[in-house]
Amino acid sequence: MSVTTENGKVCTILGLILCIIGPQSIYALEGGHAQEHVHGTHVECELPKSSMDIVECAMKLHPSIKRAQVKHESIENLEIKALQRPNPTLSTRFVRGDSDGQEISELEANFNFTVELGNKRGARKEVALARRYNAEAQKDSVKARVKLLTILNMHRLRQVLSEKTLLDESVKAINNVLTRLKKLPRLTAEQEASLTLFELAMEESKVHGAELFELEKSLEHFFHVATGHALNEITSFLPDTPSKWPTINTAQQVSDSPQIRELESLAQIANREYKLENSKAFPDIKIGPSYAREENGERKNEMFGFNIQLPIPIFQRNEGGRAFAKSEELRAKRNITLAKSEMKHERFERRRVYENAVKNLKSTMSVEQLEAKHKKIEKLYHRGVVSSSIYLDSFKQRLSYLKRRNQREMTALNSLWEVHLYDGKIFKEKL
Repeated sequence: MSVTTENGKVCTILGLILCIIGPQSIYALEGGHAQEHVHGTHVECELPKSSMDIVECAMKLHPSIKRAQVKHESIENLEIKALQRPNPTLSTRFVRGDSDGQEISELEANFNFTVELGNKRGARKEVALARRYNAEAQKDSVKARVKLLTILNMHRLRQVLSEKTLLDESVKAINNVLTRLKKLPRLTAEQEASLTLFELAMEESKVHGAELFELEKSLEHFFHVATGHALNEITSFLPDTPSKWPTINTAQQVSDSPQIRELESLAQIANREYKLENSKAFPDIKIGPSYAREENGERKNEMFGFNIQLPIPIFQRNEGGRAFAKSEELRAKRNITLAKSEMKHERFERRRVYENAVKNLKSTMSVEQLEAKHKKIEKLYHRGVVSSSIYLDSFKQRLSYLKRRNQREMTALNSLWEVHLYDGKIFKEKL
């Protein structure tokens, strides 16, 4: 399937982006590197000077925050709309005919102003203000999630780069062994088996390298969209591996959470909507001056007065609208209660997961200690003391341990920042 762009290019679906924005914006895959990124050629923040600069930038430029900002700016005009007064109306009637051979005509004109009873205008203004508060709460909720995601992705990018470095070292060492074995004029059975094992290890490293490449490109895309920066502009400011893990308070107060504030804003809208429906129980009066003119032959009469229109609430006084609005208000308040209960439980579970992950990280050896043990095995292998299988297992265990430790670290970080989110402290906490 193909698509024709405005400039006449015919592109496949996969190549549509390339056709529209040009090849200069697509990352070159050859060699695993992006094409040159020129700072200032598109929307982006100033070059970062710290980790928090990257976070603050994402909280300004991320597309979801921009969408929330546009919605907030649009809703600000609701108050102007709510305060509008109904326009006056003009109605006329003209009839003409003959009676006993004489021409008769009548003209009537009514000019009406609408008087809104029940403070409808004030109720509409309160609804508009509640919706604006809801838009602000939604924007804060989005900003909180963007900050959490940015921080986690910064840590994950650091981990991916460290795993790539370790994988490159392993590939280099394995390649040296393969080169040495292939130079031998004749291989023993054990050496033949070692050659096969190291060749398999090299193939496995290629697959692992492809996985890391895809993950790195995914993270690169996130930061390019969220901040406009290339990886080489932010890698120097990625946060370090946490050396100290904070203790989480056991108190489960979640009232300041952005999610709760958003639900409270919805309850406020429902309350204002209920008041608006109450105001609609009062009818609107239409009142204004009237003018009438009669002509009967040579006789002319002009009359002035006033008219009034008042709906009579015989069949209903908006009971249905008020009942529905009240049920929506009760539902919104119930949602707050349920959300607080659920979030307290989730916070409790997150705290337990965090404490268990931190305990595991503290009780296991560090990456530096693991690296030192691997170096010992490497020296023993080159001395011919240990077999090739043991040397090869050392590479696999080192990389496998780093991946699992990184997973534990991300679990702890995710749980920690989720708790900050539940506690309403996510905007105050720093890296």
